[in-house]
Amino acid sequence: MNKRILVISSLLALGFLGANAHAMDVHATFNELDKDSNGTLSEAEAGEDAVLHENFLQIDTNQDGQLSLDEFKKFIQ
Repeated sequence: MNKRILVISSLLALGFLGANAHAMDVHATFNELDKDSNGTLSEAEAGEDAVLHENFLQIDTNQDGQLSLDEFKKFIQ
């Protein structure tokens, strides 16, 4: 999963991936990590990706112990 996030970020930065494709990939990545399909990522679910796991507390801006799709999007961008 870490590779997917790096690839999405790299392609976006290089201009090879349009905004719509980026949004679809971000949603797909989030949904893939959201194992219980509750619309948030727990710390355990985020632990599937080393980068998310290492930065969980900084990404979780409202400090509720869950990553929302909005928090995830802000981190990816």
